[in-house]
Amino acid sequence: MWNRACPLCFTKVPRALVLTRTDELTCPSCHAQLELSRPSKVLGAIAGLSAGFVAFQVAFAASGESNWLLPIVGAILGYALGSGVILLLLSDLVVRPKAPAENFPQTDK
Repeated sequence: MWNRACPLCFTKVPRALVLTRTDELTCPSCHAQLELSRPSKVLGAIAGLSAGFVAFQVAFAASGESNWLLPIVGAILGYALGSGVILLLLSDLVVRPKAPAENFPQTDK
């Protein structure tokens, strides 16, 4: 498993592109349409949810029951940082499948 490498030409894709263009990612050398693999997405989501839960618990313990905004902001920032760091370190790329045909040629008359 190559880390951030195009599966067709094995060129490393910059980390900034992987984090900012996960849905519209193209290889810099062969221009293949790429996306994050499903295990990378799931691992990033699990890490983000875990980090968000920990940040919520820490912020809730620090702020008490009267301030409800700080734990929510902490959870959102924890999710963003947790999933971003995992995708930064452990992202794997696959070739994006082609979109299905929008209409059937038999129905065009």
